[in-house]
Amino acid sequence: MRKERSGHIFNISSIAGFAPSMGWGVYAATKFSLMGLTEVLAQDVISLGIKVTAVAPGGFRTHFNKPDSLVLSTNKIEDYSEIHFGHNQFVATEGKQLGDPEKAAEVLINLAESPNPPGSDAYRRASEKLVRLHEELEANKEISFRTDFE
Repeated sequence: MRKERSGHIFNISSIAGFAPSMGWGVYAATKFSLMGLTEVLAQDVISLGIKVTAVAPGGFRTHFNKPDSLVLSTNKIEDYSEIHFGHNQFVATEGKQLGDPEKAAEVLINLAESPNPPGSDAYRRASEKLVRLHEELEANKEISFRTDFE
């Protein structure tokens, strides 16, 4: 790619890297990290004509949600019942995810020439998080500026 001064790198992350869900901290952390790495890598290679995109999809109908694909704790501690409930809800979505893997492949092919990645459930989650972030920023605006030199 460097020699050709062109190309497109796709790092497959997850919407969980931007808008995580309770009980999936380690997964979300790895996806968040990948999104950060992708952001910087894009800056590092743009002068070489190489594009870099973090793809942060929502759920797809693959075997990802099946119990034999997930490693969930068998030791259920009562204090974490809300987290276990969330895990069970996630497993229950198997076969009901919005995303079609075949359509995702088509989108990735088209995305190689597009600056904005699509995705319906990921779009909704990201939009909701942006609203929350904006509200939090505004609510804490005054305190955020307290550390500035006057």
